[in-house]
Amino acid sequence: MKIFRFALVALAMNTALPAVAESASTGDAPLWQKPAGELWLNVGGFSRHFNRQANHNENNLGLGLEYRTSSELSFMAGSYYNSVRKNTTYAAVNWQPLSMGSFKLGAAVGLMNGYPAMNRGGTFFAALPMATYEGRRFGVNLGLIPSMKDVNGAVILQFKVRLN
Repeated sequence: MKIFRFALVALAMNTALPAVAESASTGDAPLWQKPAGELWLNVGGFSRHFNRQANHNENNLGLGLEYRTSSELSFMAGSYYNSVRKNTTYAAVNWQPLSMGSFKLGAAVGLMNGYPAMNRGGTFFAALPMATYEGRRFGVNLGLIPSMKDVNGAVILQFKVRLN
């Protein structure tokens, strides 16, 4: 659990420090008037597993934050009710160097827990391809979990709403 607290503090620091440094160096407008990156509230979503007989939970409600620092990079952290009916906490970096308008393509890499087939439910490293659509107020993340060893692959869809 300490690793996730650390990730959330790092996310908050990454959000605040660039604006503080810019405000201090320019001396223009106060910090609260500076434009910030985009802050999104992730509300969980759905998964569709490749093995349809496995009886997975595919309604994966949760709560998380995503802070987009640029068109290519965002930081994500949150928790959701996973496909094996356990709670998962995650912290990840979403790097999406390919974009066309409101659509972005890349990969998310980070740490997560709550899956008994991976490190007995403990924390493990994960990486998955990620496509994103971000409109003015609403967006979606679409990810692909590949099937491997004891992991049943799936397509995941995460909904989000922009807060700023």
